[in-house]
Amino acid sequence: MKKSILILALIGTIFTSCKTAQQKENAAKTNVAEAKQDLADTRSDNAAEWKSYKASAQIKIAENKKQITVLKEKMNKPGNTFDGMYRNRIEKLEAKNMDLEKKLNGYDGNATQWETFKGNFNRDMNEVGENIKDLFN
Repeated sequence: MKKSILILALIGTIFTSCKTAQQKENAAKTNVAEAKQDLADTRSDNAAEWKSYKASAQIKIAENKKQITVLKEKMNKPGNTFDGMYRNRIEKLEAKNMDLEKKLNGYDGNATQWETFKGNFNRDMNEVGENIKDLFN
């Protein structure tokens, strides 16, 4: 008798603790809605970060263009003698800076590749900046 009561109690506990199909469906709908909202929030955050990053990068590219222009003017002034290697370095820096601008404008803001893009772009941008500084010295 004790055994049958224990079994009935155990079975009753199992059935009462199980969710109905409707409850499971409602929970799933709630999870989907929350996931969609999280995705929308993430996209919004990524869009804001991308917009800010792009504006900052465009400023740096413009500054590089100004410095390259100054270097070209310095090179073309009468009385200054610069070798072909100096001219070549300036031309390469100008081309690299233009490539960076194209990359920046061509990037679609893909969130999955964002960190890779940002890391590579920052590295290349810093390299151009350092090379420009070296030419001024």
